[in-house]
Amino acid sequence: MEMQLTQKQELKIALTKELVQAIELLQYSTLELQSLLHEQALENPFIELKERKRNERTDSMRYIENVSVFNRSLASHLHAQLVGMRLCHEQKKALDYLIASLDESGYLHTTVAEAARHLQLEETIVCEALHLLRSLEPAGVGAENLPHCLYLQLIRLPQRDELAETIIMKHFEPFVNKKWKEIKTILRVELADLQRVWELIRTLHPRPGSLYNDGQLTYIVPDVIVSYDHGVWTVTINEEMTPTVVWNEAYERKVHTDDPSVQTYIEEKRQQFQWIQRCLAQRSTTIEQIAWQLLDKQRDYFEKGPLYIKPLTMRDIAKELHIHESTVSRAVKHKYMQTPHGLIDMRRFFTSGVDEQVAQDKVKHFIAELIKNENGQKPLSDQKIADLLEERYNICVARRTVAKYREQLHIPPASKRKQYA
Repeated sequence: MEMQLTQKQELKIALTKELVQAIELLQYSTLELQSLLHEQALENPFIELKERKRNERTDSMRYIENVSVFNRSLASHLHAQLVGMRLCHEQKKALDYLIASLDESGYLHTTVAEAARHLQLEETIVCEALHLLRSLEPAGVGAENLPHCLYLQLIRLPQRDELAETIIMKHFEPFVNKKWKEIKTILRVELADLQRVWELIRTLHPRPGSLYNDGQLTYIVPDVIVSYDHGVWTVTINEEMTPTVVWNEAYERKVHTDDPSVQTYIEEKRQQFQWIQRCLAQRSTTIEQIAWQLLDKQRDYFEKGPLYIKPLTMRDIAKELHIHESTVSRAVKHKYMQTPHGLIDMRRFFTSGVDEQVAQDKVKHFIAELIKNENGQKPLSDQKIADLLEERYNICVARRTVAKYREQLHIPPASKRKQYA
């Protein structure tokens, strides 16, 4: 066997630090990009960030509609109701512990005995505190489980309903599973009475604690703004929240010397600055190009509304722009578009097809409409819904597909939608 040296030429993509940074910049949201630029400014003393001036159009929007639910926790809401009450130290101690033990739904997963043992208090003190907690708003807070939560809400009603209270506390499982004939026989009531109780229960809240939010306010800033004015569609990259990156010439003159090491340092930082500028420019260009493609291919959505989103893949956009599919995926990740129909996640424009023409959201809308207008005493089965979709809307879907979409809409099956009066 003879050993020899040979040369072989290969092409490989080396993921340099700069290339990785360019990829990261593309997939960052506006707020993430803002944070990254501030980090770069701290690392590179020659980078200066200047806030952009608000223009009239974006300033008038104020993004009020993009704010999440109010920021008040369940605990703070409960404590606020205790202000002014004359409570002894032990009662306050017990209440603080019980409130802190509530889960996000408002349920209490500890017992009086456990709380008393942990706090080294008499059980009667903890019982009094628990009774007071359950008298606060929202009704149902401090419950042990779902039936108990509903019961606590029922006993707060101006007119007590003994049948509803009995059903919830003693026949909850068969009731929610619509085994009403069994309950009818046991309680000697009519199906119409059970239907009335069912409608009453549906007005109650199964998770009262979820009405309150422990998190911070979340603002969604649109990355792209699409508008229609005087017959013309426009696409604008929202750079209002992104500061302008400029080279600090004053600082360069201040530190400039003939020292080769200093000059090398300045040149390295200049290259870093120039690379960030190129990445930002490329990011804006890519997102704008994709936005124009979405406007072109999803014109029905922009002109008519959300129900008219068409099936579209990222590969379709990538092919038009002569870029890789993964580039499209990164560019729309965590990006939002302000449209005439409100704010929309750009990924929502890419929907899988149902019968090659109709988007899933549209099919779900039709399913919800059919169920909304059905005869409650003869609810539509999944197969019947599939037949009606084909008959009325020329949409051919299987029964199991209807069942899947119905479940995603949190709509119960026909057996649980049946009304008896």
